[in-house]
Amino acid sequence: MNNQTKTEREGTFGSSVLVLALAIAVLLTGVVGFKLDPHIPLLFSSSIILLYGVWLRAPWKDMRDSIIKSISESIEAILIICLIGMTVGSWISSGTVPMVIYYGLKIFSPQFFLISVLVLCSIMSIMTGSSWTTIGTIGVAFMGVGYGLGIPMGITAGAIICGAFFGDKQSPLSDSTNFAAAVAKTDLYDHVRSMIYTTGPAWLVSAVFFLFVGFSYSGGTADASQVDVITEGLAGAFNLNPVLLIPPVLLVVLIIKKFPAIPTMIIAAMMGMVLTVTVQGASLPDALRYMHSGFVGDTGVAAVDQLLTRGGLNSMTGTITLMLLSLTLAGALERTGVMHQLMKKAGAITGKRFGLIATTLVSSFSLSYFAADPYLAMLLPANALGEKYDEMGIDRRVLSRTLEDGGTVVCPMVPWGTSGIYCAATLGIPVLEYLPYYIMGFATPVFSLILAATGLGIFYTTKKNKKEGA
Repeated sequence: MNNQTKTEREGTFGSSVLVLALAIAVLLTGVVGFKLDPHIPLLFSSSIILLYGVWLRAPWKDMRDSIIKSISESIEAILIICLIGMTVGSWISSGTVPMVIYYGLKIFSPQFFLISVLVLCSIMSIMTGSSWTTIGTIGVAFMGVGYGLGIPMGITAGAIICGAFFGDKQSPLSDSTNFAAAVAKTDLYDHVRSMIYTTGPAWLVSAVFFLFVGFSYSGGTADASQVDVITEGLAGAFNLNPVLLIPPVLLVVLIIKKFPAIPTMIIAAMMGMVLTVTVQGASLPDALRYMHSGFVGDTGVAAVDQLLTRGGLNSMTGTITLMLLSLTLAGALERTGVMHQLMKKAGAITGKRFGLIATTLVSSFSLSYFAADPYLAMLLPANALGEKYDEMGIDRRVLSRTLEDGGTVVCPMVPWGTSGIYCAATLGIPVLEYLPYYIMGFATPVFSLILAATGLGIFYTTKKNKKEGA
């Protein structure tokens, strides 16, 4: 072992760029060129990085341990994905999701539906600190409402995800928000307030977009007869009782009370199972099957069946395998030092305010996109560039904000990333279909660069540096 350590090569910037470019080319060729699911392209990309590690003479045990560490750090997220699949299955079979769809179709008008979805998902996500919980609960219901109103599913999904990730970023209950503040070594609430300068304008741009898009569905675009068919089908297939709202209300209360995520989702799934038996009259074995295999609509109304056939533990197996492969790539990149070499080189262009913030943004964005790991995407730039912020007298809340502007916000845009995988699987729509409508994802980095260039919203630790040019 000692001999292996002595003879291990150190990667260079050039070799790191070359091997990363090759891995990315393979990944994009498979996903974009061949239109494959990301699983196999991701496996080949990981293999390229691992072969690079072999060329560096890195001990296989070290690379394996790095992969295992990467996966182990996400075990809780994997378990939560399993539980959300079970919750969706049980909430549909219980009538909770059908009830929300039913009254949503009764209450919402098409022209104000999208802006309402954005606002409600933002509020839900801020209260819970979880974009995934928001998407997996009311997000699923809103997809059904949008379908019934004749609004393309990609647009509805875009509104849901914009709201969910805005709330996730701004909530002090969010894991990613706490992580960004911690690695940047800044106060959590200073970090949250600082983010308003970039996410606030991005949210307003999203709101204007969805408001105007909604107007295009105000002139009879939605088929009223289709809405009637869906609502009648739902009312005929389920006992729609106000008690069915207990699971989502209980879920929000538990999360606000900071009850642990896994027990919370177990309770949510179990509540759905209980209501499936007591309110809908299903047998206990059937209720358990819905949690495992998902609910299959059999109302005789095609539109209703299409809305309701989803959920279950089995529906998340593809998501979980893709996560495992994504985390394998992240672990391989970490051990081979590819990202460390790139970050080290980035220090050469950080002598001015704009260059420093832009480098932080591009680094976290690139790491989150290509390594598909938002936590790695925030950790490495924070460690590599944190002292630069101190030297220039720029408050670290600007660093923490920029890490999230590039790291967290890009997550739903990555087809092979955990959030992209989850959004696609849960909402039943490919990433590329909702991507053009994920306005938050495009607008937030733009506002981050505008602030860096103008100096607006930039906080300083000393008055001396406040007048420094970009």
